[in-house]
Amino acid sequence: MNEQARSFVGYLYSDRLRAEANRIGRNYWYAYLPEIFDEMGLRATELSLDALENVSDLAGYKYLFAGSMSLNARQQEVLREWVRLGGILIGFALKGADDLFGISHRKTIAQPDDEFTISGYGKFSRQEGDAETSPDPMYDYRGALLPIFSPLEMVAPGHEAVIEEALLLNAGRTATGCPSVVRTQLEAGKTWYFAFDLTQTIWVMHQGRPIDRDYDGDGYYRTGDAIPFSRLHDLEVPYGDYWLQYLEEILSSTLQPFIHQLPPLPDGSVPDLLIHFGGDDECTPGIQVEASRYMKALGLPYHMNLMPVNGKFAIDRQEYEIIKNNGHDLSIHFDFVKPHFHYTEADVLEQIQMYTEAFGEVPIASVNHWCTGTGWAEHARWASSGGMKGDNSRAHAFNPPYNPINLMGYGFGTVYPHFVYDDFKHDNARIPFVNIPIGFFEPRIYEDSEERDIARIQQAVERAAYFGWTLNMFIHPVYISDEKHNRHCLPALEELLRYLNEKQFKVKYHSTNQLCLWWMERASTRLEHCVLDAGDGGSTLSFEVETQSSDGVLVKIPLNDGNGEAASYSLDGQQRAAAVHRQNGRCWIICHVPRGEHRISVTLPN
Repeated sequence: MNEQARSFVGYLYSDRLRAEANRIGRNYWYAYLPEIFDEMGLRATELSLDALENVSDLAGYKYLFAGSMSLNARQQEVLREWVRLGGILIGFALKGADDLFGISHRKTIAQPDDEFTISGYGKFSRQEGDAETSPDPMYDYRGALLPIFSPLEMVAPGHEAVIEEALLLNAGRTATGCPSVVRTQLEAGKTWYFAFDLTQTIWVMHQGRPIDRDYDGDGYYRTGDAIPFSRLHDLEVPYGDYWLQYLEEILSSTLQPFIHQLPPLPDGSVPDLLIHFGGDDECTPGIQVEASRYMKALGLPYHMNLMPVNGKFAIDRQEYEIIKNNGHDLSIHFDFVKPHFHYTEADVLEQIQMYTEAFGEVPIASVNHWCTGTGWAEHARWASSGGMKGDNSRAHAFNPPYNPINLMGYGFGTVYPHFVYDDFKHDNARIPFVNIPIGFFEPRIYEDSEERDIARIQQAVERAAYFGWTLNMFIHPVYISDEKHNRHCLPALEELLRYLNEKQFKVKYHSTNQLCLWWMERASTRLEHCVLDAGDGGSTLSFEVETQSSDGVLVKIPLNDGNGEAASYSLDGQQRAAAVHRQNGRCWIICHVPRGEHRISVTLPN
């Protein structure tokens, strides 16, 4: 078998439909699908819905996605024939294509309040061979109830060959008697049907609801007001990442390349996890240089956000250069803290200018004091216009408490950075600006809760290594350098490093600025011209990669069958040994691709 395409994954898209939705004041949620691919590290090809007329138009594609559209009879006929020949079709809440997916549509149930409210949950069925006990929701998406943010399509299997992958529960967590995900076999191919809009669900999780009022009642507009979940949800569960792990599982049935979420270590090997350190100085004098020196002595990167008060910063240009010479990064700590205050573009640009004039460079990734926020995409749009690239104000926990220290959580459903997409007034365009979730906020070890605090740190490390997370350790410099405040923080930092060493985990350490820039370099990496040759003796997968990342990138290929230990790859014709690494509980073949443009060929014997 020989297959060739720009990529093995395509998605049907019509910008006409996006424009029509925007024109009537609605977001076109399906426009977020490329961001979903980007988080997974997949490069997919946009295919014109209007040009879908012949099966030959789909030659070389193994997977196709379709959502937020209607398919005419000819388009359905083309897709049905393509699936019969071995294609895999994945649909999100499509209507009028019941026969294609083996379902019978009954009705649509709207979201209870608005587009940012939970309408239901997906509950995955147990798989053959699963243990009698329920999967651990801290490690397995099948053990968690996964929220849905979109209208619900109430469907029933159309025939006995349709398999219900996940049940559908309503917003009250009661079974509806309908599935949320089904799959079916159609001759040589398969179809998957999601009875909701996964693109809306992930977009709402990542970006939250607009901060248009004080939803949590703490007296301020903060990113905690944007968290789309309720206090019934355990924010230590990355709900959005879990939905995407299921999608990744579907897409991993075929040998194809993904770009790893983590950058390579200096020797080109794959890390188990990435940890980025950062914190805010709150314009407190006398702490910044000492905190930097402490982190340098540990051999760790650090990122410090500097807050202006009355137009002045707590450090001068000389201290700024000392910290930079220690190998550490600095940025702006925006101060917009006023009760029920919606800051403006002028406020953002004014403080960027203060920082630039004081220190001679534009800040990269910042944090808002008290994690204040406003609107939906406004902060990203305004800060990007001022030359910035990211924001690390995305709350990990609900407010109150006002300062939720010693807690780990993911209030926006993901551990990974993600690009901000604009609203319908701005064409739902991707802004060149990433939101970076807070992860573990101010770890502590207290005398009266020592055992529990140590366990929390160790569990954070274990999960980050299991999933390959970009784990944020948010530590203010005052809790590093001030002896009056660091007696519970420094033992936590020491325990983190001790446990990483004990477990012999390979760690990529970054500052928050470094992570922001890495994520942008990763997103701009080109991966295309895939060719798969499969025969009796094994398979060879070839593709091209071009990256501007100074460290290069890691490309991972799912290892489903065959001998991974015998796998090898060539880089521009030079043979190299491939590594086998586990992430998300699955095995992957890993190839290190250095900066530049390269042709890779991976050989996997049967």
